[in-house]
Amino acid sequence: MSDEEEPEKPTPSRGRAKGKSTAHKKRAETYNIYIYKVLKQVHPEMGVSKRAMFILNSFVHDIFDRICSEAAKLCQYSHKQ
Repeated sequence: MSDEEEPEKPTPSRGRAKGKSTAHKKRAETYNIYIYKVLKQVHPEMGVSKRAMFILNSFVHDIFDRICSEAAKLCQYSHKQ
């Protein structure tokens, strides 16, 4: 082996270090804006509280899950995907 040393590579001045990742918080998907838009179409003068919005969001999410599970069952029955 030779006694010569390899030249050091310059470190990047911008960006993050290689191999390190930053943890990003996953955004919670809600139906809040859609519920609010429909409310304003039906009753433009009305508002909705945070608690009521949470309840409506849970309701819509539950109904969506039920529709998805029923669609999956129907696909199984008809042997389609």
